[in-house]
Amino acid sequence: MKKRVALARSIIFDTTKESIEPEVLLYDEPTAGLDPIASTVVEDLIRSVHVTGEDAVGKPGKIASYVVVTHQHSTIRRAVDRLLFLYEGKIVWQGMTEEFTTSTNPIVRQFASGSLDGPIRY
Repeated sequence: MKKRVALARSIIFDTTKESIEPEVLLYDEPTAGLDPIASTVVEDLIRSVHVTGEDAVGKPGKIASYVVVTHQHSTIRRAVDRLLFLYEGKIVWQGMTEEFTTSTNPIVRQFASGSLDGPIRY
């Protein structure tokens, strides 16, 4: 519930006051610690407040750009269109969400499969 309230607070705007609406929202691990059902609710909320292209211009509460920092597969699949995969502080892969699970990058493959074998060491 706290995550949903925090999400709601970040996207609610008072249209009676002159205020600057954010051009980009940052979600830092929005589904961390949530069960799968609550995660789905938050992922759907993230998607529902974002619009693209011409539809985003001048509409209160509609944010065209957002950044999601996550380690959750469901959030990757449900809440984003494009990915930047970071490893040791460097971008090692970037692409569209649908390309994530078919990437040939060994770091991405290991992460996507959850394997202990590969270049990512713990």
